[in-house]
Amino acid sequence: MLRCPGTARTARPLRSLVEIGVTAGETPSNQRRAMLGKRWAVVVLAAVAVGTAAPPVGPATAATTPDRPASADAAQSGHRPVSTTAPVAGTAVGVTPAVGTEAILGPDTRVPVRPTTTFPASAIVRLVFTGGQCTGFMISERTVATAAHCLHSGGSNGTWRTNVVAYPGHDGTTAPFGGCAALRLFVPSNWTSATNSPGGGDPAFDYGAAQLNCAIGTRTGWLGLGYSTQPVTGSCTRTQGYPADRPGQWASDDAVRAEDASVLYVRHPLVGGLDGSPVSYTPDPDDWCPVRPPLVIPCPCPPPPPCVCPIPTVMAILSRGPSGVGPGATNNIATRMTLPIINNFMQWR
Repeated sequence: MLRCPGTARTARPLRSLVEIGVTAGETPSNQRRAMLGKRWAVVVLAAVAVGTAAPPVGPATAATTPDRPASADAAQSGHRPVSTTAPVAGTAVGVTPAVGTEAILGPDTRVPVRPTTTFPASAIVRLVFTGGQCTGFMISERTVATAAHCLHSGGSNGTWRTNVVAYPGHDGTTAPFGGCAALRLFVPSNWTSATNSPGGGDPAFDYGAAQLNCAIGTRTGWLGLGYSTQPVTGSCTRTQGYPADRPGQWASDDAVRAEDASVLYVRHPLVGGLDGSPVSYTPDPDDWCPVRPPLVIPCPCPPPPPCVCPIPTVMAILSRGPSGVGPGATNNIATRMTLPIINNFMQWR
């Protein structure tokens, strides 16, 4: 396992989100090439045309190797082929029913992200489906990570979302990279179990992935996943996503307010559509946050070493608003990245 060096380059806090992640004097095309050289655990996949129709798929099947996750406590329940009938970019859609109460806690700190064609904004996905929308983020050439409730309503009587389509870098009006339909959806079996009731499932298992019918990530780039073996309370965090109450992509900066083994408590604004947004660690030297814990990158080095830390590094996924007692009663809740969860994502890629 590799620890992320503290000198990793990231975007600065949200004084400006213009060309977020681009070094001064670096062109977007050069930056994209540089970013593509820093991917971790690179998986070579055959690229297909963006937006092409998916091949015919059969009925839903149980998970088999290599689709089975590595961890026993978050075993994958199977995958479901998805219809490729897709709404076009900009089509008005509903908002996914909230899991818990979503909330803007204190001042609304969201700022617009422009342009959305520059990494990492290009890797943030507007995820739409019949009856709703969420946010996701690219984790490989053709895989989007998001919250489980954006893919399955939860519980043994829950249902899979249909007509799931990913639009990376959507700017509120157009999809500059096009859109890709989902071929398979993955969530942990804990999310679809009888004890995980729809509308209130355990946030520890509120994560999932959609495999797409095209390799759009070769154009957008993708985000890395990391976890910490040390406390992260006080760490700087950033979210980017697609709120239903505003057009386009928006971002906010905050810090981890509290934590436990499976969730992080934050005060990033959370309204409909932002479910599934990445909570990224931002270890920039100018950050105002007091804690900068090292992150562990649990992936093998693509040859030759040394590995380079992914930029940015996702440490949690926005799940829901305040619920329960303790820190969950006054903060929004994000599903925390752990080694078993990251292992699952790597299997689903």
